Amino acid sequence: MKKKTAFALAGLGAAAVAGIAFHSYLDVMYKETIPKGLIKIIQEKTDPGDLIELSNMCEKSMEWVDKQNIETVTLLNDRNETLKGFLLMAEKPSKKFCVFAHGYRASHRGDSANFFKFYHDKGFNYLAVDHTAAGESEGDWVGFDYYESIDMLKWLDYIIDRYGSDIEIVIHGVSMGGATVCQMADKIPPQVKAIVADCPYTSAKDEFICVANSVGIKKTAPYILGAMNFLNKRLAGYDLEKTDVRNSVKNAKAPMLFIHGGSDTFVPTAMGKELFDLCTTEKDMLIVEPAKHAESIVQDTEGYHKKLNEFLDKYI
Repeated sequence: MKKKTAFALAGLGAAAVAGIAFHSYLDVMYKETIPKGLIKIIQEKTDPGDLIELSNMCEKSMEWVDKQNIETVTLLNDRNETLKGFLLMAEKPSKKFCVFAHGYRASHRGDSANFFKFYHDKGFNYLAVDHTAAGESEGDWVGFDYYESIDMLKWLDYIIDRYGSDIEIVIHGVSMGGATVCQMADKIPPQVKAIVADCPYTSAKDEFICVANSVGIKKTAPYILGAMNFLNKRLAGYDLEKTDVRNSVKNAKAPMLFIHGGSDTFVPTAMGKELFDLCTTEKDMLIVEPAKHAESIVQDTEGYHKKLNEFLDKYI
């Protein structure tokens, strides 16, 4: 009887882990159309005030953006999804472009919004894209930099084909977008002269483990992640191992500026520092000590703009 009970409990335990893994997987990877599961509930209970200042800044930025002559452009990716981009041209004809990659569950109205005016005032044309499964773009599955980097390379081709091979481009991304531009670093065309990676993670796997550990899920985290990746390869169609950006950064083809909040515990500051150390091209780094995740632009707007101006003026 004891053996049967033990086997039954083991079976229930395995089923519980599998259930948590499945709901966690949908929470994290699928487009935001499903009911809340464990991960979303945890996210809402973990320092819900952290992103208020950032959200307010994005809303304020969009008040200016919504008054501009924004062109909506479309792109069909390799997975037959229609993606949307939002293009603001400089007041005077310019060969300088920024192509911006937003963060997880964001859009061109999220962290991208805070840079429309900066690049416009600097005389750059600015393209903010909505990634797959985000904003106004089609798609079911978040790629955690895997699909996003592939799509961003197609956006670069679009800009080059439309405006000429003599243009100069900076790619700039925040959070998942920061990881996305890191993933692109060794694959970019020669028109990309600079890369700005704001609070990037080293890999989605590293980030998932970090988040799980931060909420007390430690012993079972590797098993849950393994189950999630098993599902991901079959449903979303890619291996989470392919989200690791370290090798791309090691072989970067353009100068890189890394930015990170010194108080970032969601994507730990150490991840940004590790990528900076791995980078073998010309590089620079800004650590904004009081900033939490993706908050560097909020906590030190002047310092962020100063460093970004210096970097861009040096290479573009």
